[in-house]
Amino acid sequence: MPEPMLKADSELDRLRTELEACEGRLRRSNTDFQEFVSRVSHDLREPLRTIASYSQLLANRNPNPGDEDSELFFRYILDAVDRAQSLLAAMVEYATAEPERPHPTRVDMNSVAFEALRRIQVPEGGTVTQDQLPAVVGDFYPLAKVLQHLIGNAIKFAGRPDPQIHLAAREEGADVIFSVRDNGPGIEPAHFERIFGLFRRLHGRDIPGNGLGLAYARRAIESLGGRIWVESQPGGGSTFLFTLPAAD
Repeated sequence: MPEPMLKADSELDRLRTELEACEGRLRRSNTDFQEFVSRVSHDLREPLRTIASYSQLLANRNPNPGDEDSELFFRYILDAVDRAQSLLAAMVEYATAEPERPHPTRVDMNSVAFEALRRIQVPEGGTVTQDQLPAVVGDFYPLAKVLQHLIGNAIKFAGRPDPQIHLAAREEGADVIFSVRDNGPGIEPAHFERIFGLFRRLHGRDIPGNGLGLAYARRAIESLGGRIWVESQPGGGSTFLFTLPAAD
């Protein structure tokens, strides 16, 4: 074999070895991150439960039941505990969005949508409709959580009593593009990328949330070989789109 070809093969082997080493370090880092978040969440939940329990005991033993200030302060404490517990749960969910060794399989997205809607309370004046959705190569439960976050956000941020959400899909080459369209207030283009970041919130504390739902959606979709983005304009609703490899 000519010397230039031998050198090229040797360089290719070296690069392949470096790539495998980088992948190994990345897997270990991801595993360590998941374990860290899980342990911190577990260790913090116990003191939060203690704070909630003893605050409730104090509230029940309050000698001045008509003291509006005390009642207000107790509500503040319990509300803060609820928000902290919700944030811890969301952090664990985000940490596990990208499994150490994913095993994508054929997934019926109609079943995924059914599971997501089972976890969501749609207001009386709202509707969620969908087209027939194709099967993809993915992971059932992370995808159900992705749709749960996207539909839940559309309802939560609708700013109206009659949120209308529609799920659709179209094939494009080897991929399927899914869309979740709503009739909400829309999003400024300047925020399109920002909303997918960790702890990013456009509405402050006016609307409950922890700023991790869309970050989870991005991490889960990208771990399955897809991508996610938003198309919107103020006053014209929003459409969240994501791609996944087609199963057929």
